[in-house]
Amino acid sequence: MGSAVWVLLALLAPGPLRGSPPQLEVRGAGGQILLPCGASGSRLRWVWSPRYPKCAGVPGDLLEIARLPPGPEPPLAQFRGRLDPHPSALGSLLLRDLGMSDSGTFLCLGESGAQPPIRLEVTGGCRNNLTVSSNQTSPSALTLRCQRCPPLAAPASFRWFLDSRPLGNRRWATKREQGATVRLDPSRRAAVGRWECRLLHASSGGFEFCVAPPLGATGPGSEWGIWVAVLAAVLVLIGAGLGAWRLWRRRRGRNRRNRNKRENETGAAGPSLSPLEEPRLGAKSTERRLVPQRGESKVPGTLLYAEVQHPLVAFAPPPPPHGATVYATIF
Repeated sequence: MGSAVWVLLALLAPGPLRGSPPQLEVRGAGGQILLPCGASGSRLRWVWSPRYPKCAGVPGDLLEIARLPPGPEPPLAQFRGRLDPHPSALGSLLLRDLGMSDSGTFLCLGESGAQPPIRLEVTGGCRNNLTVSSNQTSPSALTLRCQRCPPLAAPASFRWFLDSRPLGNRRWATKREQGATVRLDPSRRAAVGRWECRLLHASSGGFEFCVAPPLGATGPGSEWGIWVAVLAAVLVLIGAGLGAWRLWRRRRGRNRRNRNKRENETGAAGPSLSPLEEPRLGAKSTERRLVPQRGESKVPGTLLYAEVQHPLVAFAPPPPPHGATVYATIF
């Protein structure tokens, strides 16, 4: 039976994962926890759902961490060298040297079903003679403070790592007090992950602290979703504006064609202008076409009537077509 079948069995279990609340266990960093298995059967498996997947460096799904009796598959790197069977009961496990990235839900699966899950919370504590405390004053301001445990009077310098790489100088992370404190913006996607404080020039390990995405965020890629939504809204507004402009242009052209058609058919004079509305020198003139429209027959000697509103200009208008008699009323 493959691991996928065991995970499916856990999801279909009537009690443990559907309605039965997990058993909460709180431990300090550097401590240990005994994980009892209440499932029965000759083949048992433990699965784990991490609370901080980015900090643990694993996907946020149910992951198999142990098989009893042990199989040929190597254990998950997250618990390698720290997770062993315990003789207290069949299927029990002992997890040592806890870190914050170990937080999550543990579930023992047997051939007959699954037991109620165990939810582990790792906070505080002392690990590798170091401890890290946190103080978040706003959604964009988090302060991490690293110190030795037990505290010593001699001054010490510290070095910070993010996802196993030196922190360096980041614009959104400010180090103070010889590296003892770092102030960062947890709302940034780059800040989500595994933070680790180490003593400068020390060969031992450090103390880890997990920074999770802010509440309401879907994950490290949530900022991209926000930018995509904003871009989509801008494109919708631009499209609506272009559509309204094209509709206005279309209606304007249709109205102009209809007005010209009526004037050509009826020969009615356009509205007269009052003396105050007369065009001045240099103003754009409005005049009716004196040539036949497309599709109209060209008859020699056709009488064309035009009403011209034109400013006084220094040059004469072009002559009418040959053989045409023009009557014009000029205002």
